[in-house]
Amino acid sequence: MNTPNFITPEIISQIQWIYATPVYIYSEKELRQRAREFMGFPSAFGHSVRYAMKANPQKNILKIFHQEGLLIDASSDFEALRALNAWVPAENIQISSQELWLRAKELIQQWVFFVATSMHQLEFFGKNFPGKSCGIRINPWVASWAFAKISTGGPTSSFWIWHEKLDEIIKLSEQYDITITKLHFHIGSENTPESWVDSAKYGFDILRKIPSIDTFDMWGGHKMAIMPYEKSADLQAIWKALSEKFEDFYKETGRKIHLEMEPWKYLVINSCSMLVEVQDIVDTGEEGYTFLKTNSGMNDMPRVAMYGVQEPLYIMNNSDEYVEYAVVGHCCESSDLITSKLYDAEVIEPRKLKKASIWDILVIDGVGAYNSAMAIKNYNSFPESGELMLKESGEIVEIRARQNIEDIWKNEKEGV
Repeated sequence: MNTPNFITPEIISQIQWIYATPVYIYSEKELRQRAREFMGFPSAFGHSVRYAMKANPQKNILKIFHQEGLLIDASSDFEALRALNAWVPAENIQISSQELWLRAKELIQQWVFFVATSMHQLEFFGKNFPGKSCGIRINPWVASWAFAKISTGGPTSSFWIWHEKLDEIIKLSEQYDITITKLHFHIGSENTPESWVDSAKYGFDILRKIPSIDTFDMWGGHKMAIMPYEKSADLQAIWKALSEKFEDFYKETGRKIHLEMEPWKYLVINSCSMLVEVQDIVDTGEEGYTFLKTNSGMNDMPRVAMYGVQEPLYIMNNSDEYVEYAVVGHCCESSDLITSKLYDAEVIEPRKLKKASIWDILVIDGVGAYNSAMAIKNYNSFPESGELMLKESGEIVEIRARQNIEDIWKNEKEGV
């Protein structure tokens, strides 16, 4: 692709007049289109779509997805509180957290749905809410093998309850009269239809042993391409393969299981671009590199440094000449590299971009997931960047103001 997803020179002109870079800008149209892809697909016995808000918990994104009929998964009590603040009803929120939270009782009493991710959590629920319903999150043997940092299943993962503890789960649920109504699976990102089927097979083995389960929540794994060499998940193939398994289980048991799909990255990654400025151009000689230095970096966009992924880059000028650049951020860290080798964040891999000049705008696409949400707060004392929304009407509105420099130290106290 030779042009950004939705950013145009006209949009940049509007933004430059009013807002400072670096700045995130979201597309309302993109967000709604991705939500409707999931809501509109057929399923064997009905389905729900639950957005894993950890990918991007921006209040306006949660509002849009709620309007489109999506439910919410929170990975902490703090995320649940953010969803409630975005006017998502408590009964549309579930918490499946690594941590047993300070406000767990209060949130469950408000009808936020509880999914136990450890035996300790299940016992906590039983002691405090005997006779009530909850879900269990199981770590199956199946895992995503795309690369280790995005795999959340299998024996190397601390996430969730190990699948061999099923008898202990049943015993504990009987002890406290807990009704387990949901099975929650998550094997990691970038899965194939075949791995979905394998995951479903393990899941139905558990459903056979716990007849009270009526909902099977299959979390994540929907690849959304952002680079030209990538391929998005074939949602039709995934749904077709899963529907057949759900139908087979019904024929065997007479139980119609409700499918809950839980996407995150697929929904938001291409909904957001980052507008940054070229601040400097330096080189390290004929045997080295030509570097573009930008006024953003790993503090705003940590996903490259964390995972070694690649993101589309566009110099927004009228040049017809292309140059190989290594693009870097503004943090005083050698790891603040924007053009790295795929899955190897420490290796420079230059990109051919339009010949740049200082103060040119660089558009970085595909930053809607795990960037603003994971931002490295105030590293080198850079303020948090602002966020804008390109509405379907074409209007650009501010949805988060750029942080004032004074806000960085406002909570610090005199101690010496």
